[in-house]
Amino acid sequence: MSEGLVSILASALLLGSMYALLTAGMSLIWSTLQVFNYAHGATLVIGGYLIWSLTEHGVPVLLATVLATIAMAGAGALVELVAVRPLASRPDGTLMVMVATLALASASEGIAQIMWGPQNKQLPALTTATFDVAGVAVRWTTVVALLMAVGLVGTLIAVVNRTGWGAGIRAVAQNRDMAMLLGIRPGRIYMSVFAVAAGLATAGALVFATTTTLTPTKGSGPLLTAFVVLVFGGTASLVGTLVGAYVIGLLEASTSYWIGLQWSPVAVFALLVVVMLVRPEGLVRRRAS
Repeated sequence: MSEGLVSILASALLLGSMYALLTAGMSLIWSTLQVFNYAHGATLVIGGYLIWSLTEHGVPVLLATVLATIAMAGAGALVELVAVRPLASRPDGTLMVMVATLALASASEGIAQIMWGPQNKQLPALTTATFDVAGVAVRWTTVVALLMAVGLVGTLIAVVNRTGWGAGIRAVAQNRDMAMLLGIRPGRIYMSVFAVAAGLATAGALVFATTTTLTPTKGSGPLLTAFVVLVFGGTASLVGTLVGAYVIGLLEASTSYWIGLQWSPVAVFALLVVVMLVRPEGLVRRRAS
């Protein structure tokens, strides 16, 4: 295996892990409410800042991630209660919710600017240790990110497919009124979905902020790529999201290595156009039951 191929694969695994954690929450929200959460990129950034703040006070980075994940899950539930629930049941509720999350994303950037300033921030690496593959030093951080992404998204897939909570999500997504007749409370389902999505985005922030710097406006780039992953993998499939995240990560890593970093977004959105023309339902048509 050549050194170039190893470097590409290592970068692809790191990028794919971050996109998998970010997009899984978006897929869950889309499957349940049929809305696109424009504030999801801001959640990634705010989560990263929370982790950074805790580490600045001496909290180990993994413990800081757990604490930030819990805090951001609570924030996600609050967003659903304040910005989504009052609008979702109104006429044109889908459009109103998306506009509300867009406003929330802008507000989050302003809050981050006030609290943390415009200077770049970066989390300390989980570990500086490396292992050798074909003469290339691969960071153990890559392995940790892969295990975390596959473990958390895999657990979410199992929970959605095998628990009463997951059955509630599917019931509300298919027919909200019928679900209410069965005793399911859509408000609780929506709130829990937003909480889980925010928690996953914060876990993704650990990967994001240890490999690049944080600024208040850095959430838009990952959000756009996560949108491509969502469409590419299939909007109603967490399995497709997981596979699509690593395919897009491989595409970005390959393009950056062979052509240049500036061409990665071009390649990603060109793939999105092709997928929408050839297979608009994405890799996986619907979530397995």
